[in-house]
Amino acid sequence: MNKTSLYSYILFSGNDDFPLEVVTERLGVNPTKTCKVGERVVPNHPINHSVHLNTGWYFEIETKESLDAEDVLRPLLEVFETKTDAINHLKEELNLNVQLELVIQMYNGDTPAVVVYPEFSKFAASIDAFLDVEMYVYSFNDPYEQSGKQ
Repeated sequence: MNKTSLYSYILFSGNDDFPLEVVTERLGVNPTKTCKVGERVVPNHPINHSVHLNTGWYFEIETKESLDAEDVLRPLLEVFETKTDAINHLKEELNLNVQLELVIQMYNGDTPAVVVYPEFSKFAASIDAFLDVEMYVYSFNDPYEQSGKQ
């Protein structure tokens, strides 16, 4: 049975193509994923010929089964909170957008706590970024419905 899980990431993106290696070098962090404007989203797919509309540099915290958003937001903060100056310089120099993302995959009604602590809020504000929360809620079986109780 699937359990509620979460992951988070930071995304540097731009409408124009930008040198991904510059972001990697300046941050001193290797991305977990990159894409270039015009690249196919699903390479070699016989039907899907969609292409990326932006260039993107992603650093993702691995998915964790958890009911606490802090379990995936804190590790992201620990990697990037000392890099705010570098992030802001990259944004200005390369005309980039920076996005912070929390992704929740919810199963069986197990809803995680989504508390954004002051340290994370300060970090987001310091790089002029918002936290986007994506929720994917999958159907679940209510034990009361199954037993006929109300």
